[in-house]
Amino acid sequence: MKPSMFRFVAVFLFTIVLLAGCASRGSEFLGSWINTHNPDDSFEIVRNGDQYLIVSKGNKVGATYEKGMLEVKGILRTTDLTYDQKTGTISTPGFFGPVEYKRKK
Repeated sequence: MKPSMFRFVAVFLFTIVLLAGCASRGSEFLGSWINTHNPDDSFEIVRNGDQYLIVSKGNKVGATYEKGMLEVKGILRTTDLTYDQKTGTISTPGFFGPVEYKRKK
């Protein structure tokens, strides 16, 4: 294989791996979600530059992707949204235990 062809293939593979890693960071959270026990409780997660917006009934809250979770920083505490790959759901803390959301169809 010619040296220029080898360099092209190496750069091409590196670029593909780099783009795949950047594109997937937090993308599992994107979309519309609905509470598994209360269909009136729903929200949408959209990308906002390097961060995310959680939009619910006209309200928007910013979130960041940290340690495999979306973190919503509030005045008193931080709330984490965790994606479960096995079930395809998001869980977040609630008053009476964890609240689970599934993707809207």
